[in-house]
Amino acid sequence: MTRTDVPSFSSRIRRLTAAATCALALAVALPATASTGPASPYASDELLVQFRSGTQRSDRARLARQEGAEVERDLTGQGLVKIRLRPGDSVERAIDRWSRRPEVEYATVNLRGHAFFVPNDSVIATVDLAWNLRSVHAFDAWDIQTGDPSVILAIIDSGVAHADREVPDYEKANLWPGVTMYRQSPELPGPFLPGYDFIHDDPYADDDFGHGTQVATIAAGAANNVAGSAGIAFGVAIMPIKVLDFQGDSDISYFVQGIRFAGDHHADVANMSFGFPPLTYFRDVLQLPPNVLANMFRPLKEAVQYAQRQGVILVAAAGNFDRDEVSLPAAYPGVIAVGATGFDDHRTSYSSYGRELDFVAPGGDVTELNGDGVQDQLFNLSIKPNRSEGSRAKPDSFGVFPFFGTSAASPHVAGAVALLLSKGYTSQGAIERTLRDTAIIPAGRANGLNLEYGNGLIQLDAAVRRTPPGPPRAGAITTQAARLVSPNPARAGAALSFRLENAGKVRLRVFDVRGALVRTIEDRVMPAGESVARWDGTRADGARAPAGIYVFRLETPEGVQSRKVAIVK
Repeated sequence: MTRTDVPSFSSRIRRLTAAATCALALAVALPATASTGPASPYASDELLVQFRSGTQRSDRARLARQEGAEVERDLTGQGLVKIRLRPGDSVERAIDRWSRRPEVEYATVNLRGHAFFVPNDSVIATVDLAWNLRSVHAFDAWDIQTGDPSVILAIIDSGVAHADREVPDYEKANLWPGVTMYRQSPELPGPFLPGYDFIHDDPYADDDFGHGTQVATIAAGAANNVAGSAGIAFGVAIMPIKVLDFQGDSDISYFVQGIRFAGDHHADVANMSFGFPPLTYFRDVLQLPPNVLANMFRPLKEAVQYAQRQGVILVAAAGNFDRDEVSLPAAYPGVIAVGATGFDDHRTSYSSYGRELDFVAPGGDVTELNGDGVQDQLFNLSIKPNRSEGSRAKPDSFGVFPFFGTSAASPHVAGAVALLLSKGYTSQGAIERTLRDTAIIPAGRANGLNLEYGNGLIQLDAAVRRTPPGPPRAGAITTQAARLVSPNPARAGAALSFRLENAGKVRLRVFDVRGALVRTIEDRVMPAGESVARWDGTRADGARAPAGIYVFRLETPEGVQSRKVAIVK
């Protein structure tokens, strides 16, 4: 409830966003098409090979040498590797040779993928910063629910401006000349969890393009801080995962690693504002041969399924191709596919659609419908992005920049998922039902599932007013039975309360976000009734645990339950 003598959160944010003015230097333009893409849709000198279970690393290297090739990188712990072909070898012929080997389950191309936007330029003075937030009724939603730092949102993208760090020498050539530092965005105060840069193969997922910082800010940017705009689920923990390079390009091998990383490191929800042209483009336009098409997307599909088995809710952009076919990975079962709407809440000129579409959210367009004299894009405080070969990113320089595409729509829904997780929802099914039941279809369109709008435009205020589903099935520990009774985030440990119906063996342990055991709190028979267990924030060796997200895992004869807590400095 909001006190009558204190302005509501929504009114404070409205005043801040209405008052913001700035000079802009980037506009995100129309979607990439076949004519703007690379000459080949896949790497001409690489192959992805999935070896059968039991094939050792030494055997994989030996088989590659027999082919005159080499193993460039292990992509998964289940035998998927990237192979560098010998000079002059044909990808198509290599697929057939490798596929015939008894040790190989399948071989396929290393398909190229992209962020779903293309930049151009625009300079303006005054803009309507908040139309996208009003479209989904975010202001009123924040009076009821904001992000919980124990919810982990993975941003699988071009990295995030998440820390101050010196630019390594091997990354300087891809930035504006003279840039020596990456800087943390003032719109992204954290908490942040350890991520990974799969492009440079290091643990620092810095943004050298600008796309990932924009996406993260839409999903979880700071509110009530005057600068820029505000993110849908501000306050949640962000896990930056870099799979796009300094130009927004990538290949399927990096996507596979990034998605699996989110699963391995306990992300609750992951946003994917990238993908590939529709399947029909490869088949009908490029007319790729059957042996290339057969397993082309299999590594991506298996990575999606792997992350889903780990409990990650995957949200993805539908694509910027204005076709009745949702792009991959958004079209895979269980992935929440998001199309884009403009200022008038109607589908944008570029947004892909079709039967796999789940929801739409603001993505912006080249229209000008709100009367401010500027194209109706989305505006966020971000690093100066890469616009062209001669205008590369400045990760040490911040301004408010426009952005549009299904890349911008997807993090609205990822933020909505994180907001409902913060409210106490525990399953993707319940979250989707709530978003579906409260979404709207623009005037003049039939209600219900719609090929252009999916289940409709999300409405956050109505969604967060819903009560999460009741307690889980019999035998499980309910949310009320296992709950944090200390502040979250906390500075020095946390306390967990739980109830046993009958006396029994209790095992309570604390793990870090990577799954490593930090400390065992209880491992004994305990009486029936309410108990409180306390963790003082130290590891088993007595040293202070660093800042980050930690997981209480409670095991009793009545069930198993986990609770997350953020420890801050």
